[in-house]
Amino acid sequence: MLGNHLKYVFVLAFLVTVIATVAWAESSPTDYDPCVGARLDCTPGAKGITKVKPNAPEAFKVKPYPGVTSRFEALSRLNPMNWWADCFLPTPAKGQFSIGPKVTFARVRGEARRGLDVIGLQTSLVDFDDHLGFKKSGNALWSIEALYQFRPRWGIRYSFTPILMDSTNFPRTSFNFMGQTFASATEVRSKWEHVEHRAGLYFNVSQSEHSLTNLYADWLHVQDKLSVGTSVTPAVVWDDTKNMAVTGVEFMRCLKNFHGNTLAFTGKGGIAFLNDSVGYEAEAGLSYLIPIKTGRFGFVKGGYRYSQLKKERPTEVFGSTVDGAFIQVGFLF
Repeated sequence: MLGNHLKYVFVLAFLVTVIATVAWAESSPTDYDPCVGARLDCTPGAKGITKVKPNAPEAFKVKPYPGVTSRFEALSRLNPMNWWADCFLPTPAKGQFSIGPKVTFARVRGEARRGLDVIGLQTSLVDFDDHLGFKKSGNALWSIEALYQFRPRWGIRYSFTPILMDSTNFPRTSFNFMGQTFASATEVRSKWEHVEHRAGLYFNVSQSEHSLTNLYADWLHVQDKLSVGTSVTPAVVWDDTKNMAVTGVEFMRCLKNFHGNTLAFTGKGGIAFLNDSVGYEAEAGLSYLIPIKTGRFGFVKGGYRYSQLKKERPTEVFGSTVDGAFIQVGFLF
């Protein structure tokens, strides 16, 4: 499943990059001969050519379809490996902050299992969509991210992400959760509260005028509270807490400077572990930085994000997957 989502992430980033490249190639000025029109920077005595009279009729040459030919000439000048070579990427300097909220238009999937059934066998997985009725797509989830660059190559970062979902559902199949059986076609009332606190360090492994590569190591604290009940029975509640380590790499590359603004590609990927849990994250997108004052910028960022966390023990399973397009706005000051 992770492999398929990663393919979608990189295909999306590739398509966005190609579209932006073609757009700028069409708008970029073409080369010209400085001596045409007798410009001042020509050799003294040079004269602009305005008309050429051929000596013989056979000197005339017809160039068919000039519009189509010019299109091919523009494409021939397109080289994605070189057009960002003179692009400058603004990055946080020592003592600067960056902060901004993020909204993800996400699909949410999850599953849970807790306890044994009446005959001592392992209970089946409880599906967030089929059994509990949580909305699978069309969820707007918010978070906030902040960083501080305390050394030229070192920084600290913190993020906070809450999720709250509740539902009333009539499941098509019965299921067992924490020793209580919920029959099919009966009213099931469910509520899921999920909170993530994440803090850690990042280190600039490689930095140039055009790109930036960071390694990061974070501590992730996750609190999950799942309650399931009916209209006639009290809800059973499972409080689950995970403390995990997260490590990964992130990359930022300048694509284009335009009137002082900067368009850049960003990507990251990491893995979480510890506490009988495992997780994965991947993100790709484009950011647009707008200068406000010297060394200060506003930015808009958008792209695609995927994250998965899962705790798995013999009698305890709790997993959630969140993926979708996101947009973020903020300031670097």
